Amino acid sequence: MVERSNSSWTRDVAAFASNPKSFALGWPSEGFVDDLLKDLNSETLNEQTKVLMLNLFLEFPTILCSEKASGEVTSEILLNILQQVSSSSKSIPLRCHLLLAVETVLITTDNFNLNCKAAQDFASLLMHIISDVNDKKQGAANRPLRITACECLRELENCYPGLLSQRLEQLYTLQQQEVSSAHQSYIVLYSIALKNAVQLLAQNDGPSTGAIKQMLMSNGSFLWSATKDMKELRAASGDQLFLLPSSNETKELKSTLALLLEDSYLLTPVCQNTLFWQVIQVVAMVRTISPAIFKSQLVRLFGTKDIACFHSILQMKAVFTDSLFTAEDEHFLLQRLVGMTLHPLLSTPVKLFYLDCLLHFPENRPLNSNPGENLPVLLTVQMTSSLFPNIFDDCHTMLCRQNLLSMVYLENEGFHAERGIGYLLEHLMSLYSMVDKNASREVTATFFRAAYLFVRYFHFCEQHMENLTRSLLDLYKNNSTLAPYFINLINQTQILLEFQAWPVSLAKALQKQIVDLPVDGTTRKNLPWHLKVLSRVAQENTIPQTRTVKFLRKVVTRFDLFLKGDWALGNALLSVCKHVLQHEHLDNVFMSLADLLQYITHHFSDIDIQDRSRLYFILLTNVSEEKLGKVLNMSPIDGQTKERSLSSIMSESENFSILLTVHSAKNILQLCPVYNQTKGLPTYPEASKEDYQETEYTIEEHYQQLANHRTSLLALNYHLTFKGDVEEKYQKVLCIILQFEVADGFYEPLGNFHVPYLYVGRKPLMVTVNLVPNDPHPTYFVVNATFSTQDGLTYHTQLDPLPISFPELFAPFPLPTSCHPNARCHLFEKLWLTLKSDDGKDNEESTFCSEMSESSLGDVVVSHFSKYVASHHDGEYKIGIVLPPRFHILMIAKVQDGTAQFHIRTDNWKLLPYMNDHLLDVSSNT
Repeated sequence: MVERSNSSWTRDVAAFASNPKSFALGWPSEGFVDDLLKDLNSETLNEQTKVLMLNLFLEFPTILCSEKASGEVTSEILLNILQQVSSSSKSIPLRCHLLLAVETVLITTDNFNLNCKAAQDFASLLMHIISDVNDKKQGAANRPLRITACECLRELENCYPGLLSQRLEQLYTLQQQEVSSAHQSYIVLYSIALKNAVQLLAQNDGPSTGAIKQMLMSNGSFLWSATKDMKELRAASGDQLFLLPSSNETKELKSTLALLLEDSYLLTPVCQNTLFWQVIQVVAMVRTISPAIFKSQLVRLFGTKDIACFHSILQMKAVFTDSLFTAEDEHFLLQRLVGMTLHPLLSTPVKLFYLDCLLHFPENRPLNSNPGENLPVLLTVQMTSSLFPNIFDDCHTMLCRQNLLSMVYLENEGFHAERGIGYLLEHLMSLYSMVDKNASREVTATFFRAAYLFVRYFHFCEQHMENLTRSLLDLYKNNSTLAPYFINLINQTQILLEFQAWPVSLAKALQKQIVDLPVDGTTRKNLPWHLKVLSRVAQENTIPQTRTVKFLRKVVTRFDLFLKGDWALGNALLSVCKHVLQHEHLDNVFMSLADLLQYITHHFSDIDIQDRSRLYFILLTNVSEEKLGKVLNMSPIDGQTKERSLSSIMSESENFSILLTVHSAKNILQLCPVYNQTKGLPTYPEASKEDYQETEYTIEEHYQQLANHRTSLLALNYHLTFKGDVEEKYQKVLCIILQFEVADGFYEPLGNFHVPYLYVGRKPLMVTVNLVPNDPHPTYFVVNATFSTQDGLTYHTQLDPLPISFPELFAPFPLPTSCHPNARCHLFEKLWLTLKSDDGKDNEESTFCSEMSESSLGDVVVSHFSKYVASHHDGEYKIGIVLPPRFHILMIAKVQDGTAQFHIRTDNWKLLPYMNDHLLDVSSNT
């Protein structure tokens, strides 16, 4: 197989990452992995591309290596590649990614064990790498590799607890000696290994005297028995695991923990949190070590502004409670949390975290054992008065504060609590006023969520609930398009308040408001929303449906919806009828419902609606209520649709049902790009200065041309052909519909393409795809096809993903036909000056160089840029490329001293890496 280019691999990696399953349809995973491993050894690919290739092993290891044997082979090959990579500083990123890839493959394919040679070699390699403390052998440039090796060992220890438990002395020595920035990785690795080792001792019944000291001094090999079980670590707090050694036995362990805590201030906040949590678990297991060991750290942590460090305090409090924290400490922490939720310099997510901490605060002596949301006893109405929500808060903060204050007012009594409930209702009414004046979708959703919270906590307050119901009815009256919100509010509050009447009362009030509406143009306009609400109301057996059926009868006789045959409206109407058919008190509306269904059957223009209403009428008049409910409520069984569920009622032809089914077919079609052969460079007649002045073409006119031709600048042609040998029944396919699915948001949807037929042996048909980019980036499209065969059956298949490379996005300058040919050159000169690099814009300049002769440069330009040449004179080529919708890449190419120089200017600096890869490809083929 021929080695592929950087851009080819970049495109394939992106296609695989976007949709591995679709990509695998056109490329067997084994072959793709073989190509990956082979080209990782290639010298023609740059290291950036190889890193992208290795990322696939990090993200999709089980897809690329679906079997244990393939995982072992892959890890061995990756290890060999790692050993062959240069030790220079430029190769550090590649070596780091190779370490991560080997570890990921070994773990996810269950190959990290004593029976796998690659696993043993890898573990030994990691220890060898981290042994170079303070960069004495490999130098500071190798430090990222040591840090990565530490992280790999840390991950192995997390996956296989106890793996490093017999090497604690070596790890401790390394972290004590390391004084560079890598010290952080060493100390965190040691703390995790120490905690797991202590936990292994605690899991053994009655560890022998001196076991802790022996553990700390251990310097053996890896504990491979830990790899037999990949169980998560059990929490080490509480009464689950513990040790009760004497104080003399824990002296060295206590000294080690103290030294770790003293070094904690050198770490980043996130790593501090990791270190504290490991030490917390060790102290929780070794009961003879007092939690007071953390006292010196609390002084510093109480004043921290970092969220990770504050979380460490809460972890300590949850584990040690009043053995470490006093009541004054608890009160101070609550005040600190309230203050942090209001801090103007903190971001919204951080404030929400502190609000959540208030609802899950680890109290010293909690009154409630419920693990859900609970208020701390010391959190009072006065303490939280500053947290009252207002309409200027973002929606998340607003709802979180309302939830917290609702719990506060609910659990407290007295004047302040009652007044607080009233304030919350006023806040809800402020949101109501905004929604009533056509607020944004976000504000509307926030209002209904706030209403749900109010009902959740204060549904017993009759006066407040009456006010809320009245406001909701007014809101629906003024804006019926909010019907889905009302339906969702009824559904959710009914789940929440199973034995409360408010959701049903709201539904009943909405029904009354709708059926009392006059039959006029406004009602006709909002009828689809009214029908959705009535359909939901009909599901309540306690609400009579007589008025609903009368309203429907009045609507169908007075409106012209039957003449127009609106299927959606007819379907909504029948949805109400279906739920009325299942009502407990169907007898009360039997005659009126039968008349309604008969009227729909004989007057509605759409045949489908006629058939369904006729079916409902037959069921109503011929089936008992018990069987009627079963027939109308037929649902999928075991996740699969029940076939021919109405076969006992409606007869149908088996052949007819087969014809109506869309069958799946293997991939028999393909789209092949159609490339125009390049004959040479265009020639433009010389134009005098006067000619130029007469036909001057301004930059403003140029951008207007881009806007006018936006949908036609990128017209890509493809031949639709058969893929290989096809079965006889597929050799003539008809009525082909190609559906293109955009893989990202950089392009407008393409819609469907219709191809009348495709026969084997005949000339392939042309499919022209007009790309409309919003931002020019390489991408690919998922292509599906639906077609019919001569036997009348319909099939669906998925074609190979259609890649769009960066050069395919190139377009020439769109010039009006009235322009002089040399207007292209003049436009280039103007744009060249306009695109000069400016810090205030996205303009950027770059230079690409490659060893090349003048003839080779000419061949490159002719082969790849002939359509975009604005002028060429004395070996200098001016190339102007448009990348829709409005971007440019301008190049001046010439050879100097045996080196081709491409001077590049662009108005979108993000395009430069793609252009650089393209120039690398075209220059490497000269």
